[in-house]
Amino acid sequence: MKALTRLAGFKYLGRRRVLALVVILALSSALFSMTAFSLLGFYRGFTAYLGEGGDVVVVYDRRSHTPFTGLVPAYLAERISALNGVLACSPEAIAPCAVKGEPVFLRGILPESFAKLNQLTMIEGGMLEPGDLNYAIVGRSAAERLHVRLGDRVLALGVLTDRYVELQVKGVFASRSPMDDEILAPLHVGQWLRGADYGHVTLIRFRIDRDVLTPSRVFEEVAKEASEPSPPPSVAPGQPPLGIAPRMMVGFRAEDVGVEEAYSFMRSYLDRYGVTRESLLILSAMVFLLSGVSVALASRTIMAQHKDEVSVLRSLGASRRLLKRDVLIKLLPWSLAASSMGLALATLALTAIQERGYLRALSHSIAFRLDPLAVALNFILVLTLVSVGVLKAELE
Repeated sequence: MKALTRLAGFKYLGRRRVLALVVILALSSALFSMTAFSLLGFYRGFTAYLGEGGDVVVVYDRRSHTPFTGLVPAYLAERISALNGVLACSPEAIAPCAVKGEPVFLRGILPESFAKLNQLTMIEGGMLEPGDLNYAIVGRSAAERLHVRLGDRVLALGVLTDRYVELQVKGVFASRSPMDDEILAPLHVGQWLRGADYGHVTLIRFRIDRDVLTPSRVFEEVAKEASEPSPPPSVAPGQPPLGIAPRMMVGFRAEDVGVEEAYSFMRSYLDRYGVTRESLLILSAMVFLLSGVSVALASRTIMAQHKDEVSVLRSLGASRRLLKRDVLIKLLPWSLAASSMGLALATLALTAIQERGYLRALSHSIAFRLDPLAVALNFILVLTLVSVGVLKAELE
């Protein structure tokens, strides 16, 4: 211990050579951080697409391979809304479209019902009203990307069907959610562009009181309706109907309909294809390790470049283990600094890319933020690679 203390005060590492290692470490750290933050941002945005709270429940089509292409009976919205504990209900028809040659999702909604689940701030113009037929409101990000303004007419071309519709922009909204990249239109417009009849929607979202109602109880009602369809529920005095017109009762199988919390519903699609938060971190770590080969080699090169200094110290009685420990102690602060530099570089780069609208997936912007686990893993990988490179180096 005394020998290590005396050796620590002896400066024999070349500053330029250490700086070269720092640059390599910073670049590898930046590569890992950009990959991890982008992938985790996509995962977080996708799973929060329909809401994060446990009180938001989704009725969806189990047979669909994506959350945007399923179809469920629209009249279930009124059936389930009659249950005690349902606070809000929003049937929605989501249609992938092309507007001005750009891909965008158009979501058909019932304005009053939708507003109870999502708070929209109108930047320009006004909100959709029940009597609007060929109007739409556009999310702030979508409006900037599509270069549309209040009062413009846009032609939405359906991707899943050979259909189109011309809509007039009634307003531009902000929701602070992935819906800022979408166009909201009356429900029948979404159904038309999706290729569905008026008896089906893509999904139905509910806000429930978890103390009164559970998702399993909602599914019981769905299963009951599949086996024994009941007449339309009565509307309480002063309570307007949902506005699904015409009311079409269609047959369905209970096993084809799922009921889950919104977050679990979206996450299940990612899990189906093996896309989990852990797998994305592992993928990012693999990217870092591939680039980290250069880190380990650079660490070993540091030792080789100082063979003359090492030989002198060896002749003075310093052991190989002592020298490696001393080099490692001297390099660890530089490694931490390099990892922090890479983290900062990745943050600046992703911020610039996001502001220019290049960070996108499934026609939605990816919002990244620092993930504590990714940040910790970044430092751990850097220190591990440097340690392995130094401790495995050959000393004469």
